Amino acid sequence: MNTATLKERLLALRETFKAEEETLTELDRAIGDGDHGVNMLRGFEALPEKLDDSSMANLLKSTGMTLMSNVGGASGPLYGFSFVKMSQVAEDDINREQLVTLLNAFAEAIAQRGKVTRGEKTMLDVIDRAREAVQNGETVTLETLQSYAEDTKALEATKGRAAYFKSESIGHMDPGAQSSVYILNALIGDE
Repeated sequence: MNTATLKERLLALRETFKAEEETLTELDRAIGDGDHGVNMLRGFEALPEKLDDSSMANLLKSTGMTLMSNVGGASGPLYGFSFVKMSQVAEDDINREQLVTLLNAFAEAIAQRGKVTRGEKTMLDVIDRAREAVQNGETVTLETLQSYAEDTKALEATKGRAAYFKSESIGHMDPGAQSSVYILNALIGDE
C-alpha cells in the first residue's frame, strides 16, 4: 500500500466514524462517559485539512498530531501517540513485513502510553491480536478484527473509566476496541 492509498483510507474513516458515532457512544455509555463516538468523529473530521502526504512517515505523523489535538478523552493521546510512533518506523510502501513493523509500533505505543497489557478490556486487546495474527501470516479481515472486539465482552475492565464498573463491565464491549477495528482495517487493508 502506498501513501496515497493509505491517505484515502484514513480520510474514509471520517465517513466510518460518522456512521458509527452512535454505536461507539452507546458502547461508551455502558461502561464509560458516553463521548467516544463524538470524540473519534471530531478527530477524523479534522484530518482533511491537516494531513501531510509528502511521505508515509509524514502522513502517519500528521494523522497522529491531528488526533492528539482533536480527539478528547484517553483515545486522543493513545491513538495520536501510536500514529506518531508508527511514523518513526514507516517506509513509503507498506508490504507485509512493513505492516508487522507498524503494528508492533502501534501495539507498543498503546501498551506504553496506556500502561496496559492484553486481557484488561482495552483497545490493546484488538490491536495486539491483530499484530500477532499478521506477524503469523494470517489474513486479518474486518470480520476477524470485529471478532477480536467482540471478545472484549467476556473480560472484566481493569483500566480506564470502565474499571470503575468492575464485574459489571463484563458483557459489554470496550468502545476503544471497537474504534480500533476501524483504524486497523484502514491500516491492514487487503494484506
